[in-house]
Amino acid sequence: MNILSVLHCEIRKIIRSNVFWIMFLVLGFGPVMMGVGNVLSSDAGGVQWEAYLTGLLDTLAPLGLIGYTFVAAWVFGREFSDRTIKDLLAKPVSRAKIVLSKFLVILAWCLLLSIYMFAVGFAVGAILGVEGGSAAFIWSLFIKFLITSLLYIFVTAPSILLANVTKGYLAPLGLILIIVILSNVLASFGFAPYFPWTIPSVFQSTGSLQLSSIVILAYTGIIGIAGTFAWWRYAEQP
Repeated sequence: MNILSVLHCEIRKIIRSNVFWIMFLVLGFGPVMMGVGNVLSSDAGGVQWEAYLTGLLDTLAPLGLIGYTFVAAWVFGREFSDRTIKDLLAKPVSRAKIVLSKFLVILAWCLLLSIYMFAVGFAVGAILGVEGGSAAFIWSLFIKFLITSLLYIFVTAPSILLANVTKGYLAPLGLILIIVILSNVLASFGFAPYFPWTIPSVFQSTGSLQLSSIVILAYTGIIGIAGTFAWWRYAEQP
């Protein structure tokens, strides 16, 4: 089997699962509630697109981290929890291609979720009568949010490795909850540019990153990705 055939199988498997649609439902609820909250908490003069989208996206980005981590851990972890790993390994395809196809599916799924969250948040603002703003400004915010989402997706790689090592997706979910709490504490002390899971939020706020932040982010993602490939290559599978 070539990589396209493996990728097609992974995509079909994901789309047929209930989790695929549940994730859109859950992550669509966030921008609705946050969008309504932003508008209701604004002054009587109304809220402008700049303030609305800036506040909304700053809140949505960390929410996406939890969603992306669940997606990433589930795509790999379900093979163990559903006991389908033996059937997967029995296919005439290399393990590297299996891992690569899963990474590509995770990337596509998470990007769809980020675009979906932005679209829902924008639709809520339009329905509630948010004013001002230009198409160019809204587009620039969308691009920045998309890049932030990509950075968050990249740092889910260690969770993927953990999902494989623990043969399930519960451990990564527990870890990400701890990380979210730790992120808030570290950010309050000014360490956001040096903690991998808060660095994307720094980019969302400032639109740029220090070299040290880029290096930390790169090492975190690469270790998770390389570790996952190595684990599938060398670890004993059930």
